[in-house]
Amino acid sequence: MNTLETLKQAIENKQPISFEYNKEGKIKGERIGHPYAVFIYTAKNSRVQSTKVHIVQTGGVSDSGQPFPSFRMYNIEDLSNVVILSSESPFGPPFHENYNPEWEGYIDVIAKV
Repeated sequence: MNTLETLKQAIENKQPISFEYNKEGKIKGERIGHPYAVFIYTAKNSRVQSTKVHIVQTGGVSDSGQPFPSFRMYNIEDLSNVVILSSESPFGPPFHENYNPEWEGYIDVIAKV
């Protein structure tokens, strides 16, 4: 199963995941979190599109300094080793306070809780 399919399945079943974020300048290592939405994001200034995922990070490495849980957006192309943690309990509701299922950025949503 590829990254997108794994994320869609995790969202559908509200299951946490582990993953690595391989973006230049970011700390390498395993992260753990709850995926909330996968969507096509269009940058307002450049109109460039990319596939993003909103994840509430609950553990693992972080370079933001924000305490967990923390609502974050990641580039799908920079994710690897995405694994559904089926031994963990499903998450929500209630969902993270920053999650807005009606957010305008979800106009091209692929999957969301």
